[in-house]
Amino acid sequence: MGLLDFFGKEPKPKSEIAERSNLSLNTTPQQEKKGPVSVFIPTSFDDVEKIIDALKSNKTALVHLTNLKTETQIRVLDMLSGAVYALGGGVYEMEKNVFMFSPYGVEIF
Repeated sequence: MGLLDFFGKEPKPKSEIAERSNLSLNTTPQQEKKGPVSVFIPTSFDDVEKIIDALKSNKTALVHLTNLKTETQIRVLDMLSGAVYALGGGVYEMEKNVFMFSPYGVEIF
């Protein structure tokens, strides 16, 4: 059971997830200056601030929630989803409890 199951979202088909292994960024020339993907493995809710700071710096964040309790996973996902919404970005479930948060203007295919 993935974390998005709590929110009533349909999981992506395995074939679609496999296609994502070759991530392509749809960017404009101004956005090509963005840094690489930052990988985060939070150990507590307090680590959310670092992830949001990366998003505010226009960096894509890959977040592994596997080391957290289910209640904390939900809180972290809620906070990051709100932050990425406020920043005009997007959230993608890569696999169970692994999410990619992208800033405004970055689409993941």
